[in-house]
Amino acid sequence: MEYCKNCGVELEEHMKVCPLCNESAQDTGKPEVAGSKTEAGITEMYPKFDRLTHKQQHKFFWELSGLILIAEIMITALIDFIINKSITWSKYSITVSLVMLVNITLFTFLWQRKLLLILLSFLSTSVLLILLDLYNQNIGWGIQLGIPLLFSFYFWVILLMMVTKYTKQRGLNILAYYFLAVGFFTLCVDGIISLYKTDVLHVQWSIIVIVCAVPISAILMYIHYRLNKGIYLKRFFHI
Repeated sequence: MEYCKNCGVELEEHMKVCPLCNESAQDTGKPEVAGSKTEAGITEMYPKFDRLTHKQQHKFFWELSGLILIAEIMITALIDFIINKSITWSKYSITVSLVMLVNITLFTFLWQRKLLLILLSFLSTSVLLILLDLYNQNIGWGIQLGIPLLFSFYFWVILLMMVTKYTKQRGLNILAYYFLAVGFFTLCVDGIISLYKTDVLHVQWSIIVIVCAVPISAILMYIHYRLNKGIYLKRFFHI
């Protein structure tokens, strides 16, 4: 293990610069421990969170979340077993905590591979809905209602990611795309809920959302087009 000789922070092998003091990491060794260090000197031995690299921040958040969730699983399972001599109500919190841990792990280690991240997150959350449905003696809402709503949400998220990725000029047009996506997502939600309740596809309240989202998106797209033509926003609104 290597340490920064300037401030004593523990360094990873690939690091060339200390994340705390920005000194070169080439001259490293074990930190010298002095007997009469001031409080400020001791504080400098520990890196601040905002001075860590993105990779270190993600890893720190994953470790902290994992410890909290694992502790929660063990405590709830133990309390449930002591009271009921078996695992009863704690299976809900255990299942939710495990799926949360899986999703946090995915976001920590696959955040650069977004499509794979979203796919695996969708699968893990779908498993959660199915298990919760089975815990309630297979009522059916998890498969008939939960998974379709979840699929609709992830579908629009992926579509927005692709549109944003391949859009050359990014500005107010991205905000317009988000308004449209929210409008069409509410349309899907309205239709899926109506199918689940009445077995008939009809939409009601989502029409209002669409009617509001489309003009707003059109205005944003128009402003974006005018700004790209060299018209400044203040001049456009006569400010």
